[in-house]
Amino acid sequence: MSESQTSEADVAGVASADKDNAARKLLRVLEAVSNPGAAHRLGDLVKETGLAKTSVYRILTDLIDGGYVSRTSDGSYGPGPALRLLALKTTAQSSEVDQVGPRLKLLQADVHSTIHFALRTGDHATYVEKIEDAAQPIKIASRVGAQIPLHSTAIGKAILAHLPESEVRGYAARTGLPTRTVQTITDIDGLLIDGALVRTRGFSIDDEENEEHIRCMAVPVFDTQHNLIGGIGITTIAPLVPQEKLESYAPLLLTAARDVMMLL
Repeated sequence: MSESQTSEADVAGVASADKDNAARKLLRVLEAVSNPGAAHRLGDLVKETGLAKTSVYRILTDLIDGGYVSRTSDGSYGPGPALRLLALKTTAQSSEVDQVGPRLKLLQADVHSTIHFALRTGDHATYVEKIEDAAQPIKIASRVGAQIPLHSTAIGKAILAHLPESEVRGYAARTGLPTRTVQTITDIDGLLIDGALVRTRGFSIDDEENEEHIRCMAVPVFDTQHNLIGGIGITTIAPLVPQEKLESYAPLLLTAARDVMMLL
């Protein structure tokens, strides 16, 4: 082997070792966060993992962004919705998990509109299911895996409405509630008022707040441990489906969400 080839092999070996080391650190933090017992604060996780405080904090930040870890209002850390769903997929009866998609397809057939199921992932929600309405003349530009904001979407607002006020204020401070359309709620007081309305009527409405000409309705989704994990929404073309008609689908949406929650 030539000197240059040896050098390249050495570099590749170091890179591989670095990746392996990073993966091991991430897994150690995940395991520590998932351990049952008292709340896990940053100092506790540093002691449990034996890693540097800066490393643990950086890993936690990445895991929160991905929805695998949640940070509570008191500063402690615990499993996030994405981690809970992953655990569900590995422990639940496969027949139960497999029923989520078909149940959403039944809802789609009832309302003749596109259905989305999204999980909260940090300051966003991430689509994990999309059941498209094939007969809809205009296609909805969304895809599984895409992230959506919380303050301007129906699923996002359903999630925010069921979080502690301190978490909603924290979200607003971090994101700045950016404008998406002229209808977007961009102030914390308006967002809190909207959240109260969501809790009162049981569903949220995105009236062209995230995209022009798109109107949606959504409800929150909790797992069997009563942890808020995401939401299910109905997406319509605003000029074709008046808000009154969309709201008439609320009983169907609520029933579908309850059925899905029984599977989680």
